[in-house]
Amino acid sequence: MNAADRLFLEILFVAAILMTILFVNNIFLYKQKIKDRISMMLISGIATCVFEILWVVIEKHPALTVLTYLCVSIYCLLFVLFAALLNQYMLERLGLQPSKKWTFIGYVLPVAMIAVLCLTTHWTRLLFWVDQGGEVHTEVFFDTFFQGVVYLYMFTPLFIAIYYLTVGKNKRPAGVEIPSSLFVFGIMAPALYMLELLLLDEGMDAYENTSLPISLALVFLVTNVSTHKALNTRAKMEAVESDLRIASKIQADALPTVAPEFPEHPEVSLRASMNTAKEVGGDFYDYFAIDDYRICFLIADVSGKGTPAALFMMTAKTMIKDYATSKESTSEIFNAVNLRLCENNESGMFATAWIGILDTRTMMLQFTNAGHNYPVYMRAEKPCEMIKDVHGLFLGGMDLTRYKKAEIQLEPGDRLLLYTDGVVEAHDRDDKLYGDDRLMVMVEKTRDLPGEQVLERIFEDVSEFAAGVPQFDDITMVVLTIQGQGGDAQ
Repeated sequence: MNAADRLFLEILFVAAILMTILFVNNIFLYKQKIKDRISMMLISGIATCVFEILWVVIEKHPALTVLTYLCVSIYCLLFVLFAALLNQYMLERLGLQPSKKWTFIGYVLPVAMIAVLCLTTHWTRLLFWVDQGGEVHTEVFFDTFFQGVVYLYMFTPLFIAIYYLTVGKNKRPAGVEIPSSLFVFGIMAPALYMLELLLLDEGMDAYENTSLPISLALVFLVTNVSTHKALNTRAKMEAVESDLRIASKIQADALPTVAPEFPEHPEVSLRASMNTAKEVGGDFYDYFAIDDYRICFLIADVSGKGTPAALFMMTAKTMIKDYATSKESTSEIFNAVNLRLCENNESGMFATAWIGILDTRTMMLQFTNAGHNYPVYMRAEKPCEMIKDVHGLFLGGMDLTRYKKAEIQLEPGDRLLLYTDGVVEAHDRDDKLYGDDRLMVMVEKTRDLPGEQVLERIFEDVSEFAAGVPQFDDITMVVLTIQGQGGDAQ
């Protein structure tokens, strides 16, 4: 093997390595699928370089004649496939989408014809043949039809881009930007070809003089294509992240303060916390004074995650607050809200919810549970228990659902914890759930702590329990504490 052949192989090997790096980045860094056009294009490009390297290495070895036939045939088929995939991608960037008819004529038929030529060339010698010494001889269909199809695929997008920039300005599809990489490729391929003729043309065959500059130019073009795809993906991700940050801010602003003050009722302490699994969540809570004597508070968990759940949450929260000022009971509030949420609910979203209205004159708590988790009730000097009343299906499920209400007489020292299933369904690395029992133990342990510290301790315990496991659901809690008359509402 002479110096020109060795240099040719080294450069071709570098081209294969570069495309392999691009492919790995495409799959693992940019999260593209193997069946995506760019990934398939890179696979075929890498394989083209590999089989061309094999071709050069085993050529002129008489014992490897059959293997030489196989390598050259696969090289031809992969090269035209690579060029076709690249052509499709560049036309797509130019805003062109071939019809089924032109896809068959322009892609399927030429590739199929070259495949047939590869399979039959051993007998027909139309594309190439290998002599007894193992040397490859290209024939008329190689230098005309095969290379012509490859060149047509390579340079058609360039000619279309030039047309759009000149006489076809008014016919350019809306929003199409002409890739500058096309023009660099159009200059790079012939420039490398001329440079190769000057430096390496020591008896090299025509196919070698052609394939190397095209391979190097394609590495540049594919690099640009991959970078363009990555930048577009990154720009879209940044736009989505920006929207999510805004949505998260809107959601946070819509929630009440975590430590509301009711100056007229220092014996009532309400505290809340919410830790979303995503930027925006589907859980929500609320508390507000209905009048001088009644305080309404609630918690809910919307089905699903992310932006759709947050939008449904905002709708449900607004409705509940509106109806709370006009309805007399918690059951009437949920009846009205459920009917509204069931209207045109094509998405099938729903929310479990628990609502309570506390009359501060009597400390009578009226409440309704719409399929939500059982609250933990801790009475002074008595063990914790769960209020296992369920008064109806979740909100937004069936418009015929009619909710009921129940009442509890609260006393100084009593505490009520509301929470979403992100608390009790948190799991550790062994898939063991945090569970109701552990939650009740934590409520008991924090009996003498103020409300905000209760929520902090519970969240810390949940986080410690689920250490090493990503948070899969929103964790939201509300705690109501009844203190002595004039007590510190903490």
